[in-house]
Amino acid sequence: MNDRYNFAMYVPEIKHNEWKVEDGKVTLYFKVNDPVKKFASWLVKKSPSCDVELDDMCSQAWLAIDGEKSIYDISKIMAKRYNEEINASIYRLVTYMRYISKRGWITFKEVKQK
Repeated sequence: MNDRYNFAMYVPEIKHNEWKVEDGKVTLYFKVNDPVKKFASWLVKKSPSCDVELDDMCSQAWLAIDGEKSIYDISKIMAKRYNEEINASIYRLVTYMRYISKRGWITFKEVKQK
């Protein structure tokens, strides 16, 4: 089987650089460029914010992305940490990786060979 077509063998790499970890949870920071949102926030005297705080499981997956581990490698770590079957972990992680990839927060640098 050709690993190039196996999404679990892709190696994710974080592309969004504005984030921090606090109390084990990752928060992603975004600049608001939408003039409507800026105006609305000005009306209510609040700073415009579109920050995203990841839950525990998503934070741990985010922190495991190091540009070296494949999705499969990360799913093994997650399965062990949360005491779940590897297939459930892979399914959940692939769904998460596709979502954050479509948002442009990560990219895939290579396909890891077995």
